Amino acid sequence: MGPVRVLVVVVLLLAGCSSGGGGKAEESPTPGWNPSAFADSKFAACPAATGPVPGGSPLRSVKPLLCMVKTGDPVTVGAPIGRPMVLNLWASWCLPCKDEMPVMEHLSTAAGARLAVVGVNTGDDAPNAILAADDVGVTFPNVYDRAQDVLHALKLNSLPATAFISADGEVVHVYRGTPLTDKTLSALVEQHLGVRVA
Repeated sequence: MGPVRVLVVVVLLLAGCSSGGGGKAEESPTPGWNPSAFADSKFAACPAATGPVPGGSPLRSVKPLLCMVKTGDPVTVGAPIGRPMVLNLWASWCLPCKDEMPVMEHLSTAAGARLAVVGVNTGDDAPNAILAADDVGVTFPNVYDRAQDVLHALKLNSLPATAFISADGEVVHVYRGTPLTDKTLSALVEQHLGVRVA
């Protein structure tokens, strides 16, 4: 591989994935949108909200998104769910995202009921998203954000990105950097959400 190719690869890894990789964004699907694209997903059901999104949250402007399960239930992203949440933004076309997804799956399993991990499939095509998740064995809950509303609400322009949300729905930290590992993610969860995960 020549020096120019190496430089391009390094720049792409450092910069993350541009939010435009999934093609032209469309309107967010409404609760009436046909969720048949999610019929074959292996994602768990999305956690239920226990109250409204806090007034000061950057996610307050995000319209309800569909849970990527057969029923396609609408989900208010950023609403409190009675426990802390790690919200991971990803897409099938984002290579660093694929590195992080098994890490998020491990956190979801290790944390049990103490913490929720929810994926936000961002600017993607639903069938591609489901194939990519199946490829790495992801089963934690996911919502479908074709219009990239969550990304824009958090004032981000690339993936992957991870928001740490308190039990009462406050966005306490947004991580945007090199792909998270089990060690770095566990440290951030303990630092920002007060949950220790082995």
